[in-house]
Amino acid sequence: MTENKAIFTGQSRIMFILLAFALLAQGALFLRSQACHSFDALMSDFKIAVVLNNASSAETEEFTKKLNSLDGVSEVRYLNAKEALALPGALPEQNGFEVFLPKEDFLPAFFEIRTSQWVMMNPAAWISENFSSMSQDAQAYYKESQAQAAVYLGGIVKYINIILGLSVFFFLTFCFFVEAYYIRITSLPVRMGGVMCGVLSYALALALSYILASPLKLAGEQGFIWDIWAQAACLALMMMLGWTLSKWKKF
Repeated sequence: MTENKAIFTGQSRIMFILLAFALLAQGALFLRSQACHSFDALMSDFKIAVVLNNASSAETEEFTKKLNSLDGVSEVRYLNAKEALALPGALPEQNGFEVFLPKEDFLPAFFEIRTSQWVMMNPAAWISENFSSMSQDAQAYYKESQAQAAVYLGGIVKYINIILGLSVFFFLTFCFFVEAYYIRITSLPVRMGGVMCGVLSYALALALSYILASPLKLAGEQGFIWDIWAQAACLALMMMLGWTLSKWKKF
């Protein structure tokens, strides 16, 4: 019985622990990269459409200046009546609103507004605060589902970042206490063996994660994102954990 237990010691136990840790890390990093990319895509595509009715050319120009001066507005694009008519059906579809288009001579003025991230988190409040006092003839529209998806993804990204940050903090704390307070003479070859276990476990976890995620390639580039810097940090942490576990050996 003692001999059988002795077989599963040292580097083999370190390898199993590191591989489990590496697989969890790869899963978390992949989900984070997908969530961040999806959030950025929503942010870059989000626009608020503004319709100004019954306005002269001078009033339209003045209204454009007001839009550019609003806090949170990064870009304002004006579409005159002819440009609006040149895009039949495209404008409502792209901006998520439906507007009754009267005769060509009486078309309203259309604007596309790109906003900062904090506006997208609560566009309804931002619209209510700004447009009610600007003009009674101004109406703003946006894709509510897109804003809700951005809020949801933003929350997921924040949650993953906090969890990963706390995990790294406790991981480094563990390494510090083992290295600083656990008195044990360990040879350099043994410590380097732990480092190599960290490299190998990282490589195996990355390869398995890549294989499992490969079907997402069917969704295009946006469904298969890898963060190079996060992978480099993961490799460094695995090597450090292997170095520390080769000294600790309390498992």
